[in-house]
Amino acid sequence: MAKRGSVVIEGIGQVTLRLCPTEEELVQAERAKRARGFFLALVEALLIEPTYDREQWVRLPEEELREIALLIAGANDLLLLFRPKKEKPFYNAFRNAWRMKRARHNEAVFQRAIATWKAHMEKALSASAKAYRETVGKKYETVVGHLARAGFVLSPTVLAKVADRIPCLNADEIETTLEMVWTDEALAKLVEGWFDLDPFRRREGIIRSAFTAFGRGEYPLTIYGLLPQPEGVLWDFLVEHNPIEEQFEELIGTQNRTFVTVEALIREVFHHLLGEEEIPFYRFFKFVDFEDDGSLNRHAVEHGVSIRFGTRQNALRLLLLLDFTHFVLGQLLGHQSA
Repeated sequence: MAKRGSVVIEGIGQVTLRLCPTEEELVQAERAKRARGFFLALVEALLIEPTYDREQWVRLPEEELREIALLIAGANDLLLLFRPKKEKPFYNAFRNAWRMKRARHNEAVFQRAIATWKAHMEKALSASAKAYRETVGKKYETVVGHLARAGFVLSPTVLAKVADRIPCLNADEIETTLEMVWTDEALAKLVEGWFDLDPFRRREGIIRSAFTAFGRGEYPLTIYGLLPQPEGVLWDFLVEHNPIEEQFEELIGTQNRTFVTVEALIREVFHHLLGEEEIPFYRFFKFVDFEDDGSLNRHAVEHGVSIRFGTRQNALRLLLLLDFTHFVLGQLLGHQSA
């Protein structure tokens, strides 16, 4: 049976209410513009007797209604959040207490959902990280982090050709070394190996067009074409192989979150395989703080804030990142089918 409470209100007499509103009743009450309207909307929804008469209730002094607010707060575990000042009306404090409770509840639900979402991929990510470390070799584990901080994320195939030279190089020297080793011809062979996986095959036309632009020296077009593709191929994996992806996306929408699952997956990949949670060109900048110095930043490029990004070195970064993504995706898909 629903909790009930009774108080005596001068001018009305004994008032009996349900004390615990439903979610729908709270949503309806939240539509009120003012905190007093929120309180009265809840009273109207919860009132058992007498019949609600709005004109009568709006004329009641605030101190007559405070006892009802305290009853409702006590029945809904709000007393630690509902701390109205004696010299001020309680309405704002009452509404804020409900909002804080909902925010805490929503956050707890969301954090549990994130943990469940991650748990469905943990084995595959750990297996991918193990395969990466074993292929790269323990000798080069520190090199991987050094490269990532310089903005280069390399598959074992790419790393094998340059690993011995990297530790003593700075970021500019790393760029020069990779350009010397990975000629257009070598990169063409690398790209040809990507289309054994369905998510890459779906994007084959875009990738080939972007690489053709690379061969013509049209590096901005290469970057525009390739920049979304690591997220795209990993999104395909999420949709097809994470059983709670659709449910989690629905929760993100319901709670009006800005959480992007594929970006979270990329951070998890970097963390598991590279020991880094982000690399320079995935770093978030407020546009007002962004310096367009020729460096590559996904957020600034895709929103048109950066215009000096179109260099061969930046295009090479993306080609090598896509090759790394191909390695990771192959490992993830292989674990799922095992």
